[in-house]
Amino acid sequence: MAANFNVITFTKSIINLSWLLKVLQERGYDANINQIESIGNWEFNDLINHPHDVEIAEVLALLEKGRIILIFGEVQSNKFVMMLSKTGTIYETGVSLDTKYIDYLDSDTLNDVTRPIYDEISNVLLSSEMVNNLLVSALGVEVVVDYDEDFHKMHLDSHNVVRWVFGTEEGLGEHNLMGYTRVAAGIWDREN
Repeated sequence: MAANFNVITFTKSIINLSWLLKVLQERGYDANINQIESIGNWEFNDLINHPHDVEIAEVLALLEKGRIILIFGEVQSNKFVMMLSKTGTIYETGVSLDTKYIDYLDSDTLNDVTRPIYDEISNVLLSSEMVNNLLVSALGVEVVVDYDEDFHKMHLDSHNVVRWVFGTEEGLGEHNLMGYTRVAAGIWDREN
């Protein structure tokens, strides 16, 4: 089994999924949703399958009721899963892309091939449609990160993060990210 390239994003409100699919299409990526599930908890209790063409508003209503949403699909024939959850007032959107057929993404460093992909994702995260909603996003391969208001603790407890992207609110603060270099406003890359 190949590794997963992850984009884990924490926001103040749910990311507009219709907008996100439109952004992918505008950039020439063919994204298809194949299956939608909701679960009662991370132990996968109370699993419910939903029609893949269900209205997005209906799915988001389940999220507000405390359910975790799993969206399975393909982009350019590469499998992905999107996981949506809410803890307190913080929304987590995790996207995992299977690197089986895009092995150049299975890299824990930024290079001439991977940097443009990270930059394109960062541009979407920092776009006018998202930047004010974004708290922080972690990008990398097999990323492990849990949200904490204390970013220093969140950073120390994270694993495999190649790039951190901060929204307007978090991006204004000064961060001392050991092992990372600020490369642009709101963007910190792991040092090689």
